Amino acid sequence: MNRLIAAILAVGLAPAALAQEAAAPASSAPAESSEVDTAALKGQVDALAEQLAEMKTDVSGLKKLKFSGYVQPRFGWLEAAKYEKGAPQRDGFYVRRGRFKAVYDTDLAQYVIQLDATPSGVGLKEAYASFKLPFLKGFAIDAGLQLMPFGYDVGIRSSSDLDLLERAMFAGHFLKGEYDLGVALRGAYGPVNFKVGVFNGNGVDGAAGKDNDQRKDVIGRLGVDLGMITGGVSGWYGKTIDYTSATNETYDRVRLGADLQLYLDLLPVGGTALKGEYVWGKTAIGTGAGGAGDSLGLIGYGWDVILTQNVGPWNQVAVRYDTFNPNVKLDRNLAANQGKVFITDEVSAALHTILSSNLKLSVAYYHPMNREKGDTAPSDPKKDSFVAQLQAKF
Repeated sequence: MNRLIAAILAVGLAPAALAQEAAAPASSAPAESSEVDTAALKGQVDALAEQLAEMKTDVSGLKKLKFSGYVQPRFGWLEAAKYEKGAPQRDGFYVRRGRFKAVYDTDLAQYVIQLDATPSGVGLKEAYASFKLPFLKGFAIDAGLQLMPFGYDVGIRSSSDLDLLERAMFAGHFLKGEYDLGVALRGAYGPVNFKVGVFNGNGVDGAAGKDNDQRKDVIGRLGVDLGMITGGVSGWYGKTIDYTSATNETYDRVRLGADLQLYLDLLPVGGTALKGEYVWGKTAIGTGAGGAGDSLGLIGYGWDVILTQNVGPWNQVAVRYDTFNPNVKLDRNLAANQGKVFITDEVSAALHTILSSNLKLSVAYYHPMNREKGDTAPSDPKKDSFVAQLQAKF
């Protein structure tokens, strides 16, 4: 009974108490409570500002790091597979390249590393550090594993953007492996650009990527970019020692090159480009003679001409004529050389279709021919090939 009376009194008195509280003037207690809330709010804002400052620092660091890469799955057909045992190494499905590249770029330094991952294994393609010279804008020093600064086909053109999917025959002979260890100075001033350095000279395909001797090679390219016309001249001078020979024979390893690219708007369907490159050299890169190289002391040359035509915004047609002579001093009349090939030509064509901003479909056909040969060498080597490639980039 007492509990019931107390509950009734509480309900009856509650509205009066609330009305009295609302009518009462503000006292110092609520003011003190308001000051406490403001201080707490200020502390929360300050803490949030500190967190945002830390996040800004982290984001600023991440903006300096960039990732890129591409993968090139292919289907290949080789005519030689019908005639030669072991020939179908790239007949069927395979992955030509699987690249992943990381670049960290700051005001004075740049870090670059690139990997190539395919079913045959994972290999290092690039790993170098750059120091941007603060007193010479646009100049930098690159040290480590990097592209050979020679020619257009190797020194300038990316493997993800080759007109005929593969480089010319002379590149696989004189510039095999495409990358080498060394230190180089690069820079640009107006339309002129250059890169020159000191390298091992063996490339990544000679002596398992290591230098077989203490000799070093000087490699460089001087280029010009006039917009519609670009080009350059390249040079390479060095020596290699054959320690497998009884007298440790020394051979010159030299190259000279010139390249020119002309970009025109001849047809209403799209842009036209005409490109050409010539390379003369002595001693090829290879694993022969304990890593000293292949074709030691032999002089050869090669050149190519490429015509590309854009057809609308999504398609491009490319045609190349490629010539290679590995030994200009080979005696064509010698009986022992009658079965050898003196000069090889190749006609190739490709069609590229851009499916999206990061996806491209390409098909290419290659037809090699023996232009100058010994009596017993066939003019048609039966080594035609066809490639279909889908390339995805990020």
